[in-house]
Amino acid sequence: YLNYKEKYTLIIVHGGGPQINDTLRNMNKEPKYFDTPSGFKTRYTDQEAIDAAIMALGGLNNKRLTEALQKSGVNAFGFTGIDGRTIEAKRKKKILILHKGKRIMKRGEYSGKVNIVNEDLIRYLLKKGYLPIIGSLAKSEEGEILNVDGDRAAGHLANALNAEILISLTDVEGIYRNFEEKDSLIDEINLEQLEILLDTLEGGIKKKAYAALEAFEINNNKTLKKVIITSGLSEKPIFNVLEKNKGTVIRVE
Repeated sequence: YLNYKEKYTLIIVHGGGPQINDTLRNMNKEPKYFDTPSGFKTRYTDQEAIDAAIMALGGLNNKRLTEALQKSGVNAFGFTGIDGRTIEAKRKKKILILHKGKRIMKRGEYSGKVNIVNEDLIRYLLKKGYLPIIGSLAKSEEGEILNVDGDRAAGHLANALNAEILISLTDVEGIYRNFEEKDSLIDEINLEQLEILLDTLEGGIKKKAYAALEAFEINNNKTLKKVIITSGLSEKPIFNVLEKNKGTVIRVE
């Protein structure tokens, strides 16, 4: 970050699925997941799960990340989307799931779809020289705290802040045509090609690919030039993206 802050304005958005699961288990509760008719695996965020999300995303994950950056000399400022109404979302009070081959409506859900980004707080922090670290929680229309997908929230924030590059970090090197074949890593792909490939993808990488498509759709050719999906497990992931072009680069054409 210190090497790039003169050239780039950086913002970090994070989730924390594994930490939410750990928190739930510490509460003697098992995480609940379901498959959706559209082919995605999704968390069932009931009252206990949203409490765990608040603890993980607003607490441990956010503050540990802020701590690590502070130790590295970066003046990071950690908060979540509910603070300052930075991220607002429409609550999904019920979700359609697949259970034993049947479609079932599940109620009591505390997740949401981002519909408003209020960027004033972020712009103020950037102006004052802070690096914003934003946990993916949002405020509902009724003022409730909602869990929102971190990758999709990042797309909305990128649009609101007129970002040119969106970097999506994960635990693999990028998108593979065939994950079993490590030499099938895709270096560059356009939106039309990615839409065709989407149905063949699985797990977390499918969600990240979908979020990338959505980010371009939201931005509508305004400022976003590319989305890069790459590994965050390397020692210098931002360097690897910006200097070595590692990962999968997604462009409009």
